[in-house]
Amino acid sequence: MPIYLHKQTRVCTLAQPYFLGPGSARKHEVPLSAIPCLQYRRALETETANKQVPPNNSDQNSANMTNGFHVWSACIETIQENKATQSLNAIQMREYCQKLFQFKVIKVLRFKSWSDRRRFTKQRKYQKLQRPTLPEGTKLIKFPLPVQNQDSGKGNANVRGPKKEWIMNPNGKSYVCILHEYVQHALKKQPSYEFKELENAATPYAATVTINSMQYGIGYGTSKKQAKSEAAKATLEILIPEMREKIQEDKRVGARGTSKGQNTDLSFFDEIKIEDPRVSELCAKTTEPSPYAILLTCLQRNFGLGEMHIKYEVNTLRHQKNEFTMTVGKHLAKVICKNKRDGKQRASQSILQVWALHPHITSWGSLLRLYGNRSVKSIKEKKQEEQEITLLQSKASINSPNFAILSKLRTEMKKLKEIKAAIQPIGKFIPPDDVALPTSSGADLNNVDL
Repeated sequence: MPIYLHKQTRVCTLAQPYFLGPGSARKHEVPLSAIPCLQYRRALETETANKQVPPNNSDQNSANMTNGFHVWSACIETIQENKATQSLNAIQMREYCQKLFQFKVIKVLRFKSWSDRRRFTKQRKYQKLQRPTLPEGTKLIKFPLPVQNQDSGKGNANVRGPKKEWIMNPNGKSYVCILHEYVQHALKKQPSYEFKELENAATPYAATVTINSMQYGIGYGTSKKQAKSEAAKATLEILIPEMREKIQEDKRVGARGTSKGQNTDLSFFDEIKIEDPRVSELCAKTTEPSPYAILLTCLQRNFGLGEMHIKYEVNTLRHQKNEFTMTVGKHLAKVICKNKRDGKQRASQSILQVWALHPHITSWGSLLRLYGNRSVKSIKEKKQEEQEITLLQSKASINSPNFAILSKLRTEMKKLKEIKAAIQPIGKFIPPDDVALPTSSGADLNNVDL
């Protein structure tokens, strides 16, 4: 292959360089000599084509021979014809490169001015920081918070702050919890309960909800706890008419004997990192455990692997900010927060991020699957599963297989298959050549998925 050397700059090239001149660097024609591989390929194709051409007549061959010398026929071509055969345009160059390389389409945005570019960049950053959407079927309760009038100190003018709105997710919460949360935030009051004993064997207890010296809902039940729950339910139907749909839906779910929490999709949290500052707020709105509750559960389940005692300290800084320090064993986390409650959650996220037990976990959804509400089945759910198996056993007929149990077994086997298919190995363990792994079953452990 020829090598071209530019003595002044000491630059070597394997392709013949060419002078562009005043032409366009994007749309100019590339000389064929600047692409040695393509030039060589075309020369081979021409040589192969000439060999396949049949030989001419003897008279023509003798006519082309003069005094023993071969006379070549002259070829006349214009500049345009020479350019067409000895150069490539942009389309031909692209087609040739597509045969050799894998092309990737990249979208390039063009703006008329810098202000348009700046506006687009800000909008894209805002979309990245925007909160992701909640899972489908999530019903939130929104209600405005009361705004207190404040005297400005100059005259009797009242200064009103911005309108605030409280958002509450009722899923997974009891009626008593929903009622207390609503009354405390919306009415700034505390509900109270009055219990009475009735002369009724079916419902011997009655409870009445009182808010600000006014009676609202009345509930009856076999115990004070049940009567309190029924009274809270009746009060919610009065204060929040939208709660009637949820109450009716809970009745239908209870009649079917299935729990809604079992099928909750946690893929919503898979895109959220563990140290994301929105985790605490999103967990409160989706009725998931807070970061501090996840940390406590993690310490309780992994008892003996480290110190379980949690130590924290709060230091006041300037500009109404605090420094919250949390220590769990040998792990230390420091965060800047507005108050102690916020710092407690943020520090728990930092501890969970650097926790040595799960260093490969980066999303909050993975932690919820490990230590969330659905990680351990409740006693009620276990009893329901046992009752389903008992009912399937009763459907067996004489001298025939129990197809109900077989179909149930088939469903469970499909679930196990989906779980195994969803597990992706993080790599392969390849031991060194000089290390042999003995196996009792004769299986090959040299390439094992992790």
